[in-house]
Amino acid sequence: MASLVHRGVRLVALLVLALAVSGTAGGTTAARSLIAIHEQGTNNLNGQSGNGATHGKFTIELQKAPFGPGGTTVIYAIPANAGRLVNGQEQIPFVATDHLTSKTGKLVLSVKGTHIDVNSKLNTSGQLVGPAAEYGTWKIKSATGIYQGWKGGGNWASIGSGYKNVQPYSVEWDGYITR
Repeated sequence: MASLVHRGVRLVALLVLALAVSGTAGGTTAARSLIAIHEQGTNNLNGQSGNGATHGKFTIELQKAPFGPGGTTVIYAIPANAGRLVNGQEQIPFVATDHLTSKTGKLVLSVKGTHIDVNSKLNTSGQLVGPAAEYGTWKIKSATGIYQGWKGGGNWASIGSGYKNVQPYSVEWDGYITR
């Protein structure tokens, strides 16, 4: 009889412990989601658009549903001193921040990347213009408003086109976030 009581007490204790652990774990884990940020804009090579900043618009999609209309974006890039040759191709490393601002909050992305000129031509001021490809990694530097508490990052790729001083570009930011 005492053995049966001890087993019952142990079983109840294990059930209580299991419920407490599952309740605690459920309250502390953040939801992880796939994210895609689609961005399009223009790169002003004349520096007339806010100290050479790149301006555009963005939308955000989370794992299963769109996350609202998005907003505006400004990218501030800091190019490296010089490019390097990788198997005969000049690659220019850089770091940047991308400021994504919507009506409901702001995300700031910290960006590391590589710029590759594709069939570039010199314009009259000696500045390279023409199509370019870029790729790299990103992570969330800060988040406010509806994005408050978001953390994460991933990979990105970009294409810029044209032979003019104001060049259109497209960026795809893909990765995971927790919130």
